[in-house]
Formats: sequence, C-alpha cells, structure tokens
Amino acid sequence: MPMRLISIIVFLSSFSWVLSQEHKPLTKKEVKFVNSIFQEGSTAEAILLPDQDNAFAESLMAGDRLYLLKQQDVVLGYLLSTRALGRYDYFDYLLAYAPDLSVRGLTITVYRSSHGAAICQKKWLSQFEAYAGEELTLGKEIDAVAGATISATSLVKDIKRCYQLMITLKEEGIIQ
Repeated sequence: MPMRLISIIVFLSSFSWVLSQEHKPLTKKEVKFVNSIFQEGSTAEAILLPDQDNAFAESLMAGDRLYLLKQQDVVLGYLLSTRALGRYDYFDYLLAYAPDLSVRGLTITVYRSSHGAAICQKKWLSQFEAYAGEELTLGKEIDAVAGATISATSLVKDIKRCYQLMITLKEEGIIQ
C-alpha cells in the first residue's frame, strides 16, 4: 500500500468519532423545551465535539449532542442532549445552560424503565436549576425520590459529568 494512502487512512481514522456524530436538527420536543427556557425564535447550531487527545474523553457519553442557542448574534446559551443509565435502561435528557454554564433547565425526554419515573417530574428536576459546579449530593442538596433512588443517583452523577464536559469545552475554546 502506498505511503500516501496509509497517511490518508490514518488521518481520516483520527476523525472517525467526529464524523460519526449525528448533527440532526432539534426535534419538536427539544424545540419546545428550548422555547420554554429561552426566547422564542432562537436558533440552534450544532457544535462539533472533537476527540482531542482525550482532553475531555472521560466526560463524553456516546451520543452526546451539543447546540449553541442564539437569537441573531446574541448567545443565549447551550443545549446538551445526553443520556444516563438507570437501573437497567438508559434515559435521555436535555440540559439547557446559560452562557456562564449554569443550568437553566432540565427535562427527561425519554424514560424507558418501568421503575424510577418519578425523576421526570418538573418540580423535582427544578432543583438542578442554577447548578454551576458546586457540591451536588442526592439526599442533601437534591431531595431523594422514593422508588427512583438508582435513577436519581445516576442523574445527579451525570449532571456533574456534563458540567465538567462544558467547563472543559470552554477551557479548550470549543465553546465561548
């Protein structure tokens, strides 16, 4: 195999994770959530999450999608579509961040398990609003939920992961 072809294959394989990311438009449910948090008429631009020498690889979950939310040229914040593991099944959720990376809102979009759905309640989820990296422990800062201990614990842990991901993306200059 010619050396040039080998170099091209190696170069392209280094971008395999980047190329495999789905950059589809927001779903109706995602748009409704964004409009409930931010101004109507905002636009969502997909942000490519590169695999840079594992600078934030431990904070990435397969399937994470990140969007920059803007209205005209004004940055309103960011939307992260991600998932966390309950007892047996993953559940999908959205995190809306302000430009300072504090949490503006959170919603569970798909909950697949037959147990633990209490974490989908808006009142319970509202406890995460304004989270900006401080201590976050289920049963202390976040109320425990009867019948949803595993899912709630997983969500608390994952929100910390997502915050660290956003901080790292900011430090790396990928987001503003």
